[in-house]
Amino acid sequence: MTSNLDTRRGSAGDRVRTRAYLRDFGLAMAGYAVVLTAVLVWGHLDGSSPSRFVWALLPVVPALFIVRAVLRHVDRVDDYQRLLLLKGLGVGFAVAMVAAVTVGFLGVAGMALPDAGWIIYAAGMLGWVGASLVAQKRC
Repeated sequence: MTSNLDTRRGSAGDRVRTRAYLRDFGLAMAGYAVVLTAVLVWGHLDGSSPSRFVWALLPVVPALFIVRAVLRHVDRVDDYQRLLLLKGLGVGFAVAMVAAVTVGFLGVAGMALPDAGWIIYAAGMLGWVGASLVAQKRC
């Protein structure tokens, strides 16, 4: 007979923590989408008004709530889940730093990369997701 402990399904506590994280993260992402839409519609980022810089920074405010959701999630989860999460974050950070150094040296060599920040961001996020998936499959 197989033990009920051998199931891949999370415990009731895991499901509660996951729902709390998804609620925090989902609300922050919804706020980000609303603010980003407002910025793209009314911000006139390609104009010449100095207010465009304020508009350009507005999406950072809901992004801070995304950071809050992740930090709260790190505090809620058990030690094993925290280890997996922090491994993924660590690899994502390392990938972002290597991407930043690479973009920086390409800039020093004269290559113009106008969207370098987005390249670094995408590399870091892909590193985080990839490392998290690998860490979860190993265990």
